[in-house]
Amino acid sequence: MVQYSVVKPMWRSKKTDLIPGFIAFIACLVLPLQIGILIGIGINMMFILYHSARPKIRLDKYVVNFSNVEYLMLTPDRCLIFPSVEFVRSIINKQKRTSNLQIVIDCSYIYAADFTAAKVIGTLLDNFQSSNQNIYFYNLKPSVAHVFEGVRIIEQVSIR
Repeated sequence: MVQYSVVKPMWRSKKTDLIPGFIAFIACLVLPLQIGILIGIGINMMFILYHSARPKIRLDKYVVNFSNVEYLMLTPDRCLIFPSVEFVRSIINKQKRTSNLQIVIDCSYIYAADFTAAKVIGTLLDNFQSSNQNIYFYNLKPSVAHVFEGVRIIEQVSIR
């Protein structure tokens, strides 16, 4: 069953949303119906996992006027969980290699973190400390700080 009235607005707004539907439609024509529906669900789950694993990160360079200190602020747009934390870590490490600026992570949109994220952040902090650089966390929420406390890295985290 296809709702034709939905296809045109989806095409105008976000074409990639049509991919799971078309794949499921074709799979249902070629394969048994149950298998086609499962294929559509699987494709849609892959899209959801991909988007949760690739958060958008805004990079801004700031200068503090009274002290002429430059720093780089990274602002992820969603929580730090298992699928996304490696992507965030690789971006932070890339910024570390390309510039010698202090890094500030704006945690305004990070409303949750899991154990894996806390372990990766701990490893990241150790890596930065070995090269005499710091990472500062800005607007770190108490729930996220609690997760960091659970893996004993909160002593290393600067909360502002």
